[in-house]
Amino acid sequence: MNRYEGLLESYEPLIKKLIKRYAYAGTYDELFQIGRIALWEACERYTLGKGSFPAYVQSYIKGRLLHEVRTYMRKRVEVSDHTTNMQTMYVVPYLDELIVEEYLKGLTKRELLYVRYVMIEQGRQKDLAEREGVSYETVRSWRKSALMKLRIKGKTMNKI
Repeated sequence: MNRYEGLLESYEPLIKKLIKRYAYAGTYDELFQIGRIALWEACERYTLGKGSFPAYVQSYIKGRLLHEVRTYMRKRVEVSDHTTNMQTMYVVPYLDELIVEEYLKGLTKRELLYVRYVMIEQGRQKDLAEREGVSYETVRSWRKSALMKLRIKGKTMNKI
């Protein structure tokens, strides 16, 4: 076993933990491979005396995974409206529709409105408040309750 294989074996749990944190941005296999490559690059670039190696590796792998997440988030998905034949661009995270639907179960009408307008369509909270005729603070309360429910749902879905 060479030096890198030993490091991979010892840092594999870290890579998996970080993948779990950012898993919505791609498939597990893709992110695991990116993590492995990042570990190899971190080994090659690390300079003795420049701080702790484990902290450097964690930071390097996290940076590479976050870069991948940002890349996925920037991808534009073209959605065609068949009733008007208009083309509209939305920035959406790379998620399977069935997973999204499962996450959105249990949200109130207002929370769904917030998720669709602000999170999926990348609208502003202030614009949503004006559009719905409510205060900015009300929209923030929709956000708070929606995020709380989505986090709980995410924890339960990860256990399955």
